[in-house]
Amino acid sequence: MAQIAGLATNPPARVRQCQNGYYTSQLIINRPDASVETIPVSDARGRGYRSTIETDSAVNWINQQAPGQPWMLSLGYSAIHTPLQPPPISLLATDAAETGAYTCTGTAEQRVLTNQMTEAMDKEIGRLLVEAGLAKRKPDGSLDYRPQDTNTVVVIMADNGTYGPSVKAPFNLLRAKGSAYQTGVWVPLIVAGPMVKEPNRDVPHMVNSADMFSLFGEIAGIDVQQKVPQARGLDAQPILPYLTEPGHASIRKTNFTEIGTNIGSINAELAPPCVIPSSNVCVQLFPQQGVCEDQGGTWYGPGGVAGGAGLTSCCAVNDYLTAQGDDAVDVFPHSQRALRDEQYKLVRIERLNCASGQVEPADELYAINEASPLPKLDNAPGNLLARKTLTAEQQKHYAALVSGMNTLLDSKIECPGDGNLDLVVDNTDIENWKRFSTRNGGNSSWYDFNHDGLTNEADLAIIRQNLGKDCRPPTI
Repeated sequence: MAQIAGLATNPPARVRQCQNGYYTSQLIINRPDASVETIPVSDARGRGYRSTIETDSAVNWINQQAPGQPWMLSLGYSAIHTPLQPPPISLLATDAAETGAYTCTGTAEQRVLTNQMTEAMDKEIGRLLVEAGLAKRKPDGSLDYRPQDTNTVVVIMADNGTYGPSVKAPFNLLRAKGSAYQTGVWVPLIVAGPMVKEPNRDVPHMVNSADMFSLFGEIAGIDVQQKVPQARGLDAQPILPYLTEPGHASIRKTNFTEIGTNIGSINAELAPPCVIPSSNVCVQLFPQQGVCEDQGGTWYGPGGVAGGAGLTSCCAVNDYLTAQGDDAVDVFPHSQRALRDEQYKLVRIERLNCASGQVEPADELYAINEASPLPKLDNAPGNLLARKTLTAEQQKHYAALVSGMNTLLDSKIECPGDGNLDLVVDNTDIENWKRFSTRNGGNSSWYDFNHDGLTNEADLAIIRQNLGKDCRPPTI
């Protein structure tokens, strides 16, 4: 046994110690005091299926809470993010498809792997409920979960639309994750708990992820609209009435979505370009080569296919491709914004015109719904603004959505030096800067105002230049 333990601690040189997606990976632990612990791939704590490791961590945390005291756990599973990898067979049904020979390049294979990773995550969520004392296992292994008999609310929500190759009909893989269209932003939301009346029903009304802030306040008996200063511009709307009052009327009148390119470093306005072959589009979203390639992309930044210095824009990528006799690729929008009501959706796309160097906006308008099994989606042929005229009803909705979007965009407040987002630059920001500049090696944080990857004296100078500034709008 001692010899085996020794091998585990000091493996032979021939044993590769590298990251392998869901099975061997570096773990980053953020401590409450803002310090960070990095667990290397050589550490046994980083070895094992990631969904299982994350569930174990959640169970351990729950078990540390004092009996009778309320608690809140936020668990973000890595699944089903890329890289797509087969989960352990112990987390799958006995008749699961054999994936050992998969190359992970075909769409059909990616869909099978996505399904299996979701199934494995589902099983781990079941284990979490059992080990947290919220559910039991039946003799056949299925879950016996009765939320009405617990004192705990469980919320399950996805963070964005599905990755393109994994999208299933009738959704549009070309308008999936990374877009402001329905396939890119319409995600599941499941709420279970003792307050839910008439469970197993669908709520046919709009909800935004920002509304979770309101829901958690409602569960705790806190009216967040009253507690949060009006100057903060709270977007969250109530959700609890939908749970306690079946048939409650719609609360949220509109839903806003915004997507942009990623910020660059201090020496670049945008992140380097990356081409995603599956959708034939060039994006400037990924700050590192590894992140681009993890998404199945081709890196055109420093050290990529275009040489050591790399290229700085997607327009330069198309110049590079056409010079080699290859076809140009689509350029990911500079920004995407969408505002919808219950029947129509306005999508405003800003694209960089490579010929003029100017960012050009264009509006699109769609009639949408959530009908099952064939919802009305915002696909290109449905763009109502491409037609000669709008009906009176369509024009009314379009005008209201344009006005609503412009009002939202005009409400944005720039406040340099305000790291805690209270719209006031004061000594609290200086104290917070000190905390972040001395923890985690002074790397990037909320106080890295110049986006150079460091929280240092240059950022403190920005605070001092704006010290005493009050950016809050006047109250009426």
